[in-house]
Amino acid sequence: MQHKDYLTAAAKAAAEQIAEDAALYVPLDPDVADHMGAFHEDAISLADVIEDGLFTLNDQEAVLYG
Repeated sequence: MQHKDYLTAAAKAAAEQIAEDAALYVPLDPDVADHMGAFHEDAISLADVIEDGLFTLNDQEAVLYG
């Protein structure tokens, strides 16, 4: 079994366990969790978005687009 096949099979097994019991704690290998999209994306930060002018925050920290 290749690594990608292992990740897919492990992710499917974990998803099935969670579907059966949403309160169930299912420990995952970090590679499997990453394959499932569990890790926070840090390629762009809030500061980057504000700096680029995509949106701003007002005094109450509400998002203003445009």
